[in-house]
Amino acid sequence: MGDVFQFLSSASLEKLTGRRAHNLGDLLNLLKSCPDSSIFHHTFSTFRKMREVQVPYNNDFAIWISSKLHEEALAEKFMAIDLMEFSDIGSIRKRLIDIIQEHTRQFPMSFHKPADEPFYLWDSVHIVYLTDKFAYNLKSFREILETVSVDSLYFHFIESRLHTRQPTDDFSRWMEESLGLSELARNIRKIDISIYTLQGLRKRIAREVDAYLEKSAA
Repeated sequence: MGDVFQFLSSASLEKLTGRRAHNLGDLLNLLKSCPDSSIFHHTFSTFRKMREVQVPYNNDFAIWISSKLHEEALAEKFMAIDLMEFSDIGSIRKRLIDIIQEHTRQFPMSFHKPADEPFYLWDSVHIVYLTDKFAYNLKSFREILETVSVDSLYFHFIESRLHTRQPTDDFSRWMEESLGLSELARNIRKIDISIYTLQGLRKRIAREVDAYLEKSAA
């Protein structure tokens, strides 16, 4: 038997910072100077909310650039960012800054173009806490998967990468390192979170685990 997997979860306290952007120049300054927690809030936290329903944008920056600044080409570049590629906020910040700088080099007039409404910068404090749910093997993991909250699911599949600075989710890493299930771990890692709600993600993980259990029992 491998190491016991204890499910964690997280919650956040959100607040306005009083800072805002009226154009791309302002937004660039915010991105360069705001705390990591603000970047997290406007990317991963937004991603979390939007995975409750399927919508075309995966971060607040893309929404504002599209709906208030009307720079669709830039919004699409922001929207195309795959958050699963990143395990630290600094890399995300750099990607966002690079995209704006490249866009304004190509379209200099866009740098000071006024938005219909300002972009308001938020910040958040994240609290990670233990739950009373444990998995001792793959079978118990499958049973508990049905009962954990979407907050816990989100934490282990997405948010924890930023805490551990690991490029993979907690579930697949545990399956591989503690249970020795490399094939199943690879299948879990291939799941594209961008096409699922969090409930859809739960079902997809469950299907992968069920398929492996059935194959092992045959």
